[in-house]
Order: sequence, then C-alpha cells, then structure tokens
Amino acid sequence: MFARKARNPFRDKSNLDLINWKSVDFLRAYTTRFWNIKPRRFTWLSVSHQKKVRQAIIRARELGLMPYTK
Repeated sequence: MFARKARNPFRDKSNLDLINWKSVDFLRAYTTRFWNIKPRRFTWLSVSHQKKVRQAIIRARELGLMPYTK
C-alpha cells in the first residue's frame, strides 16, 4: 500500500478564514455535483477542518446561499 501525502490546504493558519458560510464559491469545492457534502476521504481534510467545512455548508444552505439538492 502507498502512503498518501496529506494535502490539507489549511495546514497554515492563514487559510482558516476561508472556511466561512459567506464564501460559497470556496465551499462549492467540497460538494458533489448533486450538492452533497464530500466525505473526508475525498477532501483530504483533517477531522476538525472537515467539521468546520460541513458546518459552514449547512449554514449557507439554511440561509439560502446553497441548495440542498440539485
């Protein structure tokens, strides 16, 4: 088996501001074409960052910025 290299874009603290319910274009990268949230094994995020992305997507959906389904 191959060891995968972590490609977490939030390793440095400067990118943490991107995880926000207002950044819909950024959050779109973490959803499928049917607007489902991608699992962690596809996004390569850490557990804490995946939870923050998930919460931001849920908040954007509740405010009407992102659809629930296609």
